[in-house]
Amino acid sequence: MPVDSRKRLFIAILLVLFINLGIFPLPEAYAAKDRSGFDYRIVSGRKYYRAFDIARYYRMRLRKVGSYYEMYGANTRMVFTPDKRYGSFNYISLNYDFVPVEQNGELYISSADFFNHVQVLLNVRSLNPVGVKTILIDPGHGGNDRGAAGMSYTEKALTLQVAKRLHRILSKMGYRVLMTRVNDRKIELSDRARASNSIKADLFISIHMNAATNRAVHGIETFSLTAPGSPSSGSKAVQYNKYPGNNAVNNSMFLAWNVQNILVRSTRAVDRGVKHARFVVLRETRCPSILVECGFISNRNEERNLGLAMYQEKLAQSIALGIYQYHRSLRQSR
Repeated sequence: MPVDSRKRLFIAILLVLFINLGIFPLPEAYAAKDRSGFDYRIVSGRKYYRAFDIARYYRMRLRKVGSYYEMYGANTRMVFTPDKRYGSFNYISLNYDFVPVEQNGELYISSADFFNHVQVLLNVRSLNPVGVKTILIDPGHGGNDRGAAGMSYTEKALTLQVAKRLHRILSKMGYRVLMTRVNDRKIELSDRARASNSIKADLFISIHMNAATNRAVHGIETFSLTAPGSPSSGSKAVQYNKYPGNNAVNNSMFLAWNVQNILVRSTRAVDRGVKHARFVVLRETRCPSILVECGFISNRNEERNLGLAMYQEKLAQSIALGIYQYHRSLRQSR
């Protein structure tokens, strides 16, 4: 082979390598296919799919309604707003990994959000069909770590009360249920995750109460682990760290949506959405794991509700039903 031909071949190979590594991103107008089977284009250095193609694949329709796009089908509705990370699935708020983008009158969704949100919620068969027998409930805080405090209650006391009610309900449903603590004592975060791994729990449910400096803030939110290569909710920092929880990240997200869905509909609390974070108890547990913020203890009205036995029972029942819906959906997908 002539020297010039070898040089051109070497340069071509390097160019392909650099493009795949994202060093030389393809121009935004360029489209290609990847393992999803969808055409994609690179936008701001990231891979994006055309929302119309995704909708068609799932036999759904896509339409623009005012400032947002709606992907809809039989009993299914998923909302995306260009340049905003928030959206919804069946009227429950979601925090996407990256903003959807509108170009030339068409909507594009990041590949990360396709795999971490769209596919998870629209194709349960994409999840790991693991059974659910053992559930570990984790009442947040304890001992000299009281957590947040309101006018009348502390977080550590309320989390334990809700957790005990959840333990009773799940046990009656036939699950094997354990708790990281059953009294007022401090347990390190890493030890909570280690307990889950040691008993080979099938689900890990961490119970918390929220707080904010703005006492008007209220509502319920549920967290699952942030996927590798994505930023956590409220952050733009992308991380690729490997954690034990990464293997169950999509199941965790599906569990979080099911629990948040029932909680919001049952309590009629403000829906603050399904969010993502790299909390120690989420990233270090190997099984599907969520952290539920049951309400704001810093808000007087919500603190009053959180202290009521009737409301605590409703919270526990809702979390239990969300777990059951998650479990049932996985069984039906087999």
